[in-house]
Amino acid sequence: MSKKHKFDLTWLVHHGYLKDGQDLFFVSDPAKTCKVAKQPNGEFKVTVGKETVTVHAFAQRCLGMDPPDHASKWFRTAEGKTLYELWHAEDSVEAA
Repeated sequence: MSKKHKFDLTWLVHHGYLKDGQDLFFVSDPAKTCKVAKQPNGEFKVTVGKETVTVHAFAQRCLGMDPPDHASKWFRTAEGKTLYELWHAEDSVEAA
């Protein structure tokens, strides 16, 4: 699996994998949620309550430690796709 680009929430939104305002769920505890949110500078981060953080920072908070693997593996959409799967979706299409 090639890594042409580093993980970028903004890239996922711009390519239609996620939407502004979309809910994301912590894989181990779906009660822990965040929303994709556009920032004034045009980038996307997640909001938790009234706080804006990166996906990595929210994963750290939910786990109580640094994620043992990429933070994108710890959040999923309502449809069950993890951010990691969405991030690498184009790699899968190219390999087919």
